Amino acid sequence: MDSICNGRTIDGHVDRGRSHHDGNGSDNDASKQKGTGFGGAQLRHGGRSGRCGRRGFKVRGTGGADVATLSCPGGVSRLGQVLDENASIFPGDPETSIEIVATVENDGYLVEAISMASHTGTHLDAPGHFIEGGRTVDQLTAEELVWSAYVIDVRARMAEEGNDFQLSSDDIHAYQREHGVIPPGSIVILYTGFGELFGTPAYEDTIPGFAGEAVEHLFVEHGIKALGTDTFGPDATSDENFDATYTALVNDGVVIPGMRNLGSLNVTGDIVMASPVQLRAGSAFQVDPLACHGR
Repeated sequence: MDSICNGRTIDGHVDRGRSHHDGNGSDNDASKQKGTGFGGAQLRHGGRSGRCGRRGFKVRGTGGADVATLSCPGGVSRLGQVLDENASIFPGDPETSIEIVATVENDGYLVEAISMASHTGTHLDAPGHFIEGGRTVDQLTAEELVWSAYVIDVRARMAEEGNDFQLSSDDIHAYQREHGVIPPGSIVILYTGFGELFGTPAYEDTIPGFAGEAVEHLFVEHGIKALGTDTFGPDATSDENFDATYTALVNDGVVIPGMRNLGSLNVTGDIVMASPVQLRAGSAFQVDPLACHGR
């Protein structure tokens, strides 16, 4: 496989440009959360590799013209939390334990024994998490784990009103008037800034979320396929029935809670990919989502 940009060589050419999305730290510059166009990151198969920008990233299969190409003009980022024993866990879930059972010094290799809930840290909830007979993570297709991203940034509202609110369908309509229409097949991500609090007691503070009716509107009227958030889930603390999660899953969608580095995303124009381990009949499993940035 050939890689283009970020200092990697392809066909004897090197582009040493680096993306401003380093994938390791958070980016809170709200000014980067702009743009209403849906051009940018492209996921396509076949054709010729085009010219990539200085800060871009592109990878293509080897061979002739008919090869797969992934083009990310704005670079790539990791959106998953680092997993350790300090990981925030939903109240009532099992504690996380990571034990070193073999070391390079003593055994010639490093191996860990890990015990945790399937819903710890950044993970993907399948419909079977809430829905009797709903599909489980091993029943999802690869195509269902790749989405165009649409980010709803509520940090300014939180600063003005506090954290105790549910995003309504009217709120989403107003957001679209400023930032563009949510395209079908998207993952709609709620950006609260709580990703930076993961692993601390503050992560369990009051959080905003989507109202159940808003989620129904997103799936039925806009044809979205997934929800994401940097909190424990898309449900506000005031949503005691977890209507947001239930509505997403009953519509055969998936949910990715516990995301981080959401400041690296544009409001529109990016692609997010997140594949869980195929735990047989599993309600969820950990993911480290990758973002392909359109600019």
